[in-house]
Amino acid sequence: MLIVCIIKQKILRYLIGLGILFGFTSLIFLLFQVTKTQGVLGKLTVVIDPGHGGVDGGTADSQGNLEKHINLRIALKISKQLRQSGLRVIMTRNRDMDLAPFLAGRKGRHRRDLMGRINKALAAWCFALISIHCDYSVDSRKQGAVVFYNYHSETSKEISGLIQEELNLVQEKAGKIAPGKYLIIRQKAITGVLVEVGFLSNRIDAGKLQTDQYQEQLAAAISKGILRYCRKSLGYIK
Repeated sequence: MLIVCIIKQKILRYLIGLGILFGFTSLIFLLFQVTKTQGVLGKLTVVIDPGHGGVDGGTADSQGNLEKHINLRIALKISKQLRQSGLRVIMTRNRDMDLAPFLAGRKGRHRRDLMGRINKALAAWCFALISIHCDYSVDSRKQGAVVFYNYHSETSKEISGLIQEELNLVQEKAGKIAPGKYLIIRQKAITGVLVEVGFLSNRIDAGKLQTDQYQEQLAAAISKGILRYCRKSLGYIK
């Protein structure tokens, strides 16, 4: 109880200080704008898709660390950060699972899994589907996060650009957005974006992607890019 009182007193002193600095009218307007923005964000839905999962481990680094686990950890962090900002978030998966179990004698499991993710996004009436992945290349020098967009969608390209700008602030080498032909992002009814958070074939990327700190940085960058698009489209924040 004592701790709560102390915290409340500190908050009150902070607000009073702001009131003195800007004037109480300006302070009330500022608080109203923040509340208003969060309220509107609460009406928007974004779908976060941790790629792979379950029987599908995705790619792996030289130590055998699977992509599906990295994707999920980063996606969960993104989800938490966006929800704290007031945005509605739906995850295609929140644990190690796939959306189309292997069925003996039946082909096309991978496509059925992707369609399961797409259908979740369609049902959510989301403004965007953000799919999180790790990349791999035979050229171990390739490094860094890259964002792919649907080349038929200007909105997809815009969101991708904003996310890439934020990612470039936390990685050593600046990446550039690129058009992608991935099934999950080239749906006409969905604004899809695919984020490759790094190369597991690169020793430096692979090492950093195993750390909670770097995962938090990547999640924060992706979240900021998404929120920049939301607030810009709503006309509150550039």
